[in-house]
Amino acid sequence: MGYATDYISSVDTTASPRRQLAQVARECCYDEDLKRWWTSGAGTSGIGYDVLLNQNDLLSVGYQMEYQGLTHPYTEHLTFDLRTGRRLTLADLVADSPAQLGCRLQAAMSNRLRDKLTGVAAGFGDSTQLARVSELYELEDWNITPQRGLHLDTAHGAEADVTDFALRPDAFRLFHHVGMSRYNFQFLPDERYGFPFARLQLRPLLQPVVQANKGEK
Repeated sequence: MGYATDYISSVDTTASPRRQLAQVARECCYDEDLKRWWTSGAGTSGIGYDVLLNQNDLLSVGYQMEYQGLTHPYTEHLTFDLRTGRRLTLADLVADSPAQLGCRLQAAMSNRLRDKLTGVAAGFGDSTQLARVSELYELEDWNITPQRGLHLDTAHGAEADVTDFALRPDAFRLFHHVGMSRYNFQFLPDERYGFPFARLQLRPLLQPVVQANKGEK
């Protein structure tokens, strides 16, 4: 479970996702000596998950940990082969190389963040605000003039990371998380990036999902 299990040692990663969440909650917030539950542990105020796909022996979930003082939760995504209980990797599901997917995610990220920054320019027109938001987005080399409006000389920004992924019935989903405090929440972009299965080289594990959803249409 990545960050969640970095400091929670007793989680059985071969157990069901529901059982793992219960183990995380107990180690986080239950005092074995006093035999009582604390409201939160290590700043944690809530734990939950969303099922994104449960089909053809594949389970993909989004795991959230809420912390005191943060507007939105820390999220990680887990995908399992229910026949074996094994957590799946990127290479288990798609034949596209991480470098190829990273380039595609990088382009999608840059376009979305550029569009968001353009919206900030239209809504605020304040170079100080633009500078602050562009720093949050890790976008560089922008300028604004009365004649041209907002212009970015380069398309690069934060480096794409393809380690956080999930499955939906018709698409592979990658994520780019933009860290923001509650004071900047209005500038938070959609952190989900979808890649239709039709545009990917799928491994055999995913083929039954594709076929099942074609049959439903």
